[in-house]
Amino acid sequence: MIDFKTHIKLFNEFNLGNDVDGYLKDLDVLERLEFTRSLNETYPIKDSTEVSQYIKDNFNVTLNVMDAVLGQFIMLEQIITGKTKFKNENDRDLEFAKLILRPKHHESFDNEDPVEEKKNEERILSSPVQDIYSVVNHYLNDRDYVLFKQFSGVFYEIPDPDEQEEEEEVEKKTNESLFHSQWYWYSIVRMLAKEDIRVYNEIYMLKMATVLPEMSYITQRDKIEKAQQRKQQVLNKL
Repeated sequence: MIDFKTHIKLFNEFNLGNDVDGYLKDLDVLERLEFTRSLNETYPIKDSTEVSQYIKDNFNVTLNVMDAVLGQFIMLEQIITGKTKFKNENDRDLEFAKLILRPKHHESFDNEDPVEEKKNEERILSSPVQDIYSVVNHYLNDRDYVLFKQFSGVFYEIPDPDEQEEEEEVEKKTNESLFHSQWYWYSIVRMLAKEDIRVYNEIYMLKMATVLPEMSYITQRDKIEKAQQRKQQVLNKL
């Protein structure tokens, strides 16, 4: 078995221009034999979504978007969309795994205890690398279905091709887009909280199973209202 920690070490060796022999040189004969066998069994990592019994036994795992809380979902989305920066892809994958693989005894999402977080990280690093990536793949597959099919357009809306903007408005739109991108998730929390900062923490802990239908309703309502406004503007010009 190749654990996630060993996977990272191997990755670093390859980045330094070394081959696997650079890692094997510090192992004795039996360790080399066992490691070589594990290497052949592990790589290439399969594009699997099967959740192993090991994962079920050792973690409280979030496999689906609907099971995540809003704050957890936002942090995952910031990683997926590249808003959160990392030194390399392994650091990114580890942080992602830490958000969906939680301590077994946790009943709700809570990542505010640094000691608990360190223990959880060590547990993930000691887990089979294939098991970790299978769980990540499972969540990502579910995310693609939920965000782009089941609730298409709720968070990542395709621009309306019917909307016409004059050239001078494009610059304004660019500036507005920067603001919108920076504060996008915060604005959603603010809206759901009805701008009451005292309940923001409660909003962050709402299940996505509650948030997504509400956001879908708001999105569809806003589209209808904008279409009506455009229609009225046309009528007013007649």
